[in-house]
Amino acid sequence: MLLAMFFSGCAIIGQQPGSEGQAGTTGVDSAPAEEFTVSAAAETAIVGGPDLFSKRVAIVLGARKPAYENIAAELGALLEDYSVFDLADENRTPRSVFSNIADFDAGLVIAIGKRAATVANAYSKVPVVFCQVFNTADIDLDSDKLKGVAALPPLALQVAAWQELNPGLSNVGAIIGEGHENLIDEASTAAGTAGLNFRYRIASSDRETLYMFNRLTPEIDGFWLFPDNRILSPSVLRQMLSYASRHQVQIAVFNPTLLELGAALSATSVDSDVAATVVSVARRIVRGDGKSIPDVTRLNAIDVQTNPAVLQKPEVAASGVDGVP
Repeated sequence: MLLAMFFSGCAIIGQQPGSEGQAGTTGVDSAPAEEFTVSAAAETAIVGGPDLFSKRVAIVLGARKPAYENIAAELGALLEDYSVFDLADENRTPRSVFSNIADFDAGLVIAIGKRAATVANAYSKVPVVFCQVFNTADIDLDSDKLKGVAALPPLALQVAAWQELNPGLSNVGAIIGEGHENLIDEASTAAGTAGLNFRYRIASSDRETLYMFNRLTPEIDGFWLFPDNRILSPSVLRQMLSYASRHQVQIAVFNPTLLELGAALSATSVDSDVAATVVSVARRIVRGDGKSIPDVTRLNAIDVQTNPAVLQKPEVAASGVDGVP
């Protein structure tokens, strides 16, 4: 049930674990998560004020999900004049929603979620800042009016937290879908700076992910799992977590729900940091600095939760790790 919940909300970054499902469903050891927070100070310029924007802001929800609504609430604390528009209303078409936004006289749109970003890019007549989108390659980032904020917290902060929890970590791997060159660069830099070896593979399906994972496992002691449902499925994810447990490979995930299935730690963004970064980008757009803003701006903070049962397992020397069946 937990995997079904995860895949039904795969675009949600930072969603808290649900109440359904039992720990250890996959046969791997698990325990209640412990929280371990690492954060970097956001820019002082992102604190809101009464003169934040000269025009109104439309916050567009791609779906009615807690992770999206929580960010909308954080945004509300930083904006003076805004309204929330919901694309999940089946009685409304995207075109009609944006017609209402035009009537609202919004000077900027903040799109939360992939659907909101895609629809806003198609219908908005004003600049758009999006967040909570992992597969940004599916969105037309060449559009002058569209800028994004990263869905994942900085990988350097994740590495720092991971090494603090496991000082013996040395070889980290990842399997990534197509179109994530920037993510690969960030992961390579974060691992290299921390003195870790980083290995990655590019997959195009869930079965290819499992095939590559089984062959990568003997070479690593840590694995980064990213939220790409193009190359993941419930069945494959369950097999990966079980296989990693048997081979003493820690898996770092992006959703604390997966701790109950045997992941070692989860690293998620912080809602207030997402909102503050979105507003920082929005301010620059309003000032006319749009061309100097990267397509996707990185976040500044991270929330880490751990599975003590997995982290406390004795390390297995590389020579003692079984090969691929």
